[in-house]
Amino acid sequence: MHGYLILSEARSGSSWLSTLLGHSGEMGLPAEWLAPKAHRLDVNALSFDAFFGEIIRKCSTANGAFGMKIFPNQLFVTQERCGRDFIRHCLSEHETALVFLRRRDTLRQAISFARARQTRAFAAHHGAKAEPRYDFEQIARCFFYIRESYNFWQSYLELLGVPFTEFAYEDLAGDAHPFIAHVAEHLGVCAPARAETTMAVQRDGLTEEWIARFNEDCRSGNMLRAYDRREHIAGKMRNFAKLASGKLEPRYPFAF
Repeated sequence: MHGYLILSEARSGSSWLSTLLGHSGEMGLPAEWLAPKAHRLDVNALSFDAFFGEIIRKCSTANGAFGMKIFPNQLFVTQERCGRDFIRHCLSEHETALVFLRRRDTLRQAISFARARQTRAFAAHHGAKAEPRYDFEQIARCFFYIRESYNFWQSYLELLGVPFTEFAYEDLAGDAHPFIAHVAEHLGVCAPARAETTMAVQRDGLTEEWIARFNEDCRSGNMLRAYDRREHIAGKMRNFAKLASGKLEPRYPFAF
């Protein structure tokens, strides 16, 4: 089979680009299929081969083309639960193209990520469940997190030593055809004459307001505290027991 993996991070335009590919009907059904809330599979009841087969089935169109997007934390969660590197296995089993998608303007991406985490609205058509509020440390934490994700992908791909293609959201915002054409060529299908999507840009005046406030607060804000994520260990009884015995294992990387 021929397929592709979009390696990126949240609020990079990956959902918008994925809908453009998915609406073609011949270019896979790219989504975050490694996220447990998306695949809804009982990994404890499946062998890795069965799990892998189900994921590929879910992200494939009728012509056998598959596509999905992966964020670093999802790759590590899969490794944690299944004991395998999903990307490396995918490369060994299928003709898989790797696409590294990044966004140059990390601050705007971080603000978008912080707002989405607060409102739980990760797309314009999702109703907000809370009002967004400016939070310097949360934006800074998102900024660090996004940069770590991109650094991981660049290092991982270099060490993996396989070809990949890099795209920047800013270059595609006005014309996504180069991205679509690249994927279509790998899959051996015709790029759609008209790219369609129901998604809309969520940017508004609040973004500009928060950018100004954040740049001002950077002069005195506690960025080191924003970077430190050690407190993000679930307060469950088993964790307290492990802490007391010295057996608490560190969380997997990129746990937000």
